[in-house]
Amino acid sequence: MAKNNVFNSVIILTVTMLSVKILSAIYRVPYQNVLGDAGLYAYQQVYPVVAIVAVLSLNAIPSVISQFDHIYAQKVYRLLRISSLFILLILLLFSSRVAHLMGDPGLTPMLRLSLLVLLPFSFVATARGELQRAGDMRTIAISQLVDQVLRVSVILFAIYLFTTGLSIYESGAISIFGSFLGLSGGWCYLKYKQRGIKATGQLESKELRQFLLLSLFYALSYLIMILWQLVDSFTVLNMLKQAGYSLRASSELKGIYDRGASLIQMGLIVTTSFALVLIPLLAASKKAGRFKEMNDYASSALKITIVFSSAASIGLLNLIKPLNLFLFKTETEAMTLAVYMLAVIFVSLIIMFTAMLQITEDYHVQGIGVVTGLIIKIVLNVLLIENFGILGAAIATVSGLIVYTLILYSKVAARYRLVLRAFIVRWLLTLAIMTAALQVVVLLPYTGRWSALAVSSLGVMIGVIIVLASFIKLKIITAEEWMLLPWGEHVIKWMK
Repeated sequence: MAKNNVFNSVIILTVTMLSVKILSAIYRVPYQNVLGDAGLYAYQQVYPVVAIVAVLSLNAIPSVISQFDHIYAQKVYRLLRISSLFILLILLLFSSRVAHLMGDPGLTPMLRLSLLVLLPFSFVATARGELQRAGDMRTIAISQLVDQVLRVSVILFAIYLFTTGLSIYESGAISIFGSFLGLSGGWCYLKYKQRGIKATGQLESKELRQFLLLSLFYALSYLIMILWQLVDSFTVLNMLKQAGYSLRASSELKGIYDRGASLIQMGLIVTTSFALVLIPLLAASKKAGRFKEMNDYASSALKITIVFSSAASIGLLNLIKPLNLFLFKTETEAMTLAVYMLAVIFVSLIIMFTAMLQITEDYHVQGIGVVTGLIIKIVLNVLLIENFGILGAAIATVSGLIVYTLILYSKVAARYRLVLRAFIVRWLLTLAIMTAALQVVVLLPYTGRWSALAVSSLGVMIGVIIVLASFIKLKIITAEEWMLLPWGEHVIKWMK
């Protein structure tokens, strides 16, 4: 099938991204179990710095470079090498000031180590862009796995060292250093494959504007939660301390809130991977002028995004108490984490809407959406945390994401003719039934981690059965839509 040819490279990256996301989501569980909520807080405060560099080097900049020629890539490499070293030196000088703004001077060594990822950044970003332009997704995938395996291995080693007497900040510093080692490992593998990249010439003013604009809007697709977490790094601890909590109590509350990052990442694993597979078909339809087909693909992509994201989000929300106990040893702040789980729906929709608007080249809407959403997030953090504690941060996160989603949707609805009304009614009915069933499940007694696992597993199985039953009985996703997805034909055979 022609579809399989279109999807070959996408499937390679999808499988790799699934592996990487699973690794990235899972390591936080033993990290919190051993270092406690305060340890998770310390790591999560600094994590957005390395995450931004990782996104730029893996997704945003390679996507831009892949659209142009080899000379353009060499110019970009020169720009990145100079600018990354400059940023590294500036931030090193002001790292103690940044830690003070975060509300915890003890984070300074971790911040300094996090900046080391800027050293291999320019080569990794450019090499991946060149490979993407050549269609060599296998090499990109291997470099990413090398990066992630090294990073997680160092983090696990840091967890062990904590048990020998290291502080949460010392263990956190080693964990953050793992990000540098991981990216350096990817750099070594890519250098072996690429045999070096020359830095020749510089981007002309028009090329520079084009590069910065495209890099920004590609990055926005992947930086959503990271930007929201960056706001939390500078506001949550300070607002909790202002509300009267001690540094220790504030850091533990922030750590409990940060548990949600792992659960959200788990919820996003399948959602974004499958839905984004439809984007190449959407782009091809637009290019060929087949607008009815384009609208059909757009409706299908949104349906699949809504189904997987809301099923994951509502499932996590309803099972948050036993899941919290099983994974993190306590049920503390279950309401906060339940509200936080709604982020899965809106992050998934934002990623899909962003991809759809990039096809129609409506880049400015993304800028308006992310700036407005972040302003809402910042303002509500300041207003709500002092009165509602850490729950206020969760409400602020979801509120900012909802505003961002609505702004993008207003433009998507203007560009595409979406047919979703009947589907929405049927799917809301499914979610209501699933919620009622899961609320009965969580009434079952559980006192320890293993009984909580049993209740959680039972809830997951019942949720999956209800969703599958709605797929078959209510035809939530049609056979034609399943066929658009990788391995869709096998799903149809299995459902029959």
